[in-house]
Amino acid sequence: MRKLAVALAAALAVGFQLPAIAQEAARPAAKPAAEKERAPSRVGLIDMAKVFEGYAKFKVLRDELAAEIEKSDAEARVMVEKMQAMQKELQESGFQPGSAEYERAEKGLLDAKGEFEAFRAATQRKLARRESEMFKVIYADTTSMIRKYAEWAEYTVVIRFDSKDIEEDTPPAEAVQRMNKQVVFYRAENDITEIVLQSLNKAYQGSAAAGKTPARAASATAPAGTN
Repeated sequence: MRKLAVALAAALAVGFQLPAIAQEAARPAAKPAAEKERAPSRVGLIDMAKVFEGYAKFKVLRDELAAEIEKSDAEARVMVEKMQAMQKELQESGFQPGSAEYERAEKGLLDAKGEFEAFRAATQRKLARRESEMFKVIYADTTSMIRKYAEWAEYTVVIRFDSKDIEEDTPPAEAVQRMNKQVVFYRAENDITEIVLQSLNKAYQGSAAAGKTPARAASATAPAGTN
């Protein structure tokens, strides 16, 4: 009888402990402290105008565009000189207005003017498209490099800004414009312009050495100074 009472007491003790153990097992494990706290935000600043100005690839593409513009201007000058010569020839020809010779010469002059206007319009469209493509390529290179460096350096956001300050010789109109800029104070380590610019030039020099054309040169796989 005593053994039975001891056994029942043991069974009751186990029975009362089981719910407590089950509740403990069902309780979710505490998260590590690192997971509970978010990493602080880190803001980077980039002077896009300064990057464009110092990017070697942009200078190459800009020089190519300038050469194409100069070539188009030379072709236009030849066409203008031709029209001027035709105009002078018609004036000095002595043909009577309304005569077959006069109308033939006049038609030739009008055709030349039409060709010139068509050439000028087509050239303007072509050069504008070329300029737009140039800026798109440079902008894509720059934003790609910014993203790579920001991810590597753990910046949570990168903001475009103007790094120029107001100097004694700054024109009044430009000074007013600079006073309206959004970023009025920043720490030097927040400005990632130089590292991005160096990385872009390093990537371009590498692609140029590999024989790639400027418009197709790839960005660097990693920002300079991150190895």
